[in-house]
Amino acid sequence: MNRQHILNCSFSSWYANFVEHTIESEVIKLPQSFVNYLLEDGIYLPLSKDEIAEQNIQDVGSSKVRPSFPDLQAKVERAINQLGGEVFPKLNWSAPRDASWIACGNSLKCHTFNDIILLLKSSNFISHDLTEPFTLCDETEQAGQVQYELVLRRWTEIPPSMEFRVFVGNQEVIAISQRDCSSFFPCVPPLVDDITYEINNFHDRYVAGLFKEQHYVLDVFRKDKAEFLIVDFNPFNEVTDSSLFTWTELYRMRDGDEECDLRCIKEEAGVQPSPYLAYSMPSDFLDLRSGTDANKLVDFLKMEVQRQDDSVDDDER
Repeated sequence: MNRQHILNCSFSSWYANFVEHTIESEVIKLPQSFVNYLLEDGIYLPLSKDEIAEQNIQDVGSSKVRPSFPDLQAKVERAINQLGGEVFPKLNWSAPRDASWIACGNSLKCHTFNDIILLLKSSNFISHDLTEPFTLCDETEQAGQVQYELVLRRWTEIPPSMEFRVFVGNQEVIAISQRDCSSFFPCVPPLVDDITYEINNFHDRYVAGLFKEQHYVLDVFRKDKAEFLIVDFNPFNEVTDSSLFTWTELYRMRDGDEECDLRCIKEEAGVQPSPYLAYSMPSDFLDLRSGTDANKLVDFLKMEVQRQDDSVDDDER
């Protein structure tokens, strides 16, 4: 797999070609200073617009001066308003799904700039995007050459039973899996034949030949009978979760002539552990639980109070 394959799966690389078949979104280029802030240790929020005049004030017990990003904040707030007031955030490739534990209601639904910051700062998936986007590539190139972007997507309720991961080899659908492998959905098994046909038809009509790669992984949401929305494109490689298949199977299917196979969990006994469970208690919070780093607790509580205060201020405006 080469670097260009990864870049072609970056959101802004494909969004314009499929805007009629995906969720409305806004893309905001991130300044390097903000990327550096995301990579810094600690969980503290940047100065709000109302606090910028006091930006020389330092956090108690810390030598750090809190940063401020007024231009970025203004762009984000404008985009949130344009998208109906509720958004789903991600960067070029990944969403902070592993950080839902820290959000209110364990949801990635964001209403404010600070809601988004909280998720991005708490996510290992985001850190991977920023530091190792080309981990499995043949070439060794620096991640710093990437123009990082914040993607805000209009909040859309997607029932996990109707989200599917589609594996494409040589521009043809070779395998389909239910996306959430940690649940049994009784409504899916009776529809396997219908969904297989519908996804193949959707791909052939609206995707094949328009995406820049021959092999890729496509996530789709079945809104209604034969009606789909594209959720994301992913690299055809081990960097992408293979769902109910193995990558050995997928490579064989890509290089062979087997018929497309849709796999779903057919009984409760077949469910798999959620891949996000491993992220539900990050190492920083293990430190808190064991009492080895009280400063992190202080930082977190300050950040949460500030986030709630900012949300109240936004509601009053």
